Amino acid sequence: MGRNLFDVRQDMKRIEQSFHVKAYTNMRQLSLSFFTFNKNYILFKNHLDANNNIDYFIRLNPSEKRLKWEYHDLEKETYRLLLNFVASALALVEHTRNIVKELYDKNEFQLEYQNKVNDEISNIPVNKFMQDFRNYILHNKLPFVSPKIQGNRISSIGDSNNVMSFKIQLTLNKQQLLKSEKFTALSKQYLKSQDEQIFLDVLADEYFTLIDNFHSWLNKCQREMHESDYSWLLDQWNELYNELESAMPHEE
Repeated sequence: MGRNLFDVRQDMKRIEQSFHVKAYTNMRQLSLSFFTFNKNYILFKNHLDANNNIDYFIRLNPSEKRLKWEYHDLEKETYRLLLNFVASALALVEHTRNIVKELYDKNEFQLEYQNKVNDEISNIPVNKFMQDFRNYILHNKLPFVSPKIQGNRISSIGDSNNVMSFKIQLTLNKQQLLKSEKFTALSKQYLKSQDEQIFLDVLADEYFTLIDNFHSWLNKCQREMHESDYSWLLDQWNELYNELESAMPHEE
């Protein structure tokens, strides 16, 4: 004779309160945070790559007169995507820190994790710059973004057509940022190492690569640590659902 419905539900509650479920749900939440960051990076990069030719500049400077303080739709979209990228980047940092603390407090992995953060993240200038840049945007104002035009002759020497190709890269102004008190010493070290114009696509790539590598390592560690937890959870859950179905009253 199978177990009654009350006993099965009690076992389900016990499993829901277990570390196995806690680890599984936290890993899912962390993967969602990384997905959001990754998606915002892709959207921002696609926007920058799609508008890296002279058409972007022409559309920002149409023949009809506009009030100089009006923003073009392309500029608005650039600022929107920049803000989303920066905000999701720092949200991921906080979510990762909180989840690791919740799952591995006083566990030897927490020390390994913290050493990895100290060695490969915390003292990297671009990482600190992105943290301070987020504070600058959220608590001060949006930065001034301007297009930099680079032209290259693609026609042969002596060709009267003089065909040129143009590339547009959106940039931040280094000197404007250096004037802000929002940037700490390590951030200013990063800024001073850059040219006068900081290319947004290069900045996004550099920071994303740093965080992507770190989370690939973290994800691998978690999967190895919790493989048995997940297998146990799956087996228990399938067994209980089968028992629950058997315990449910059936119409004759």
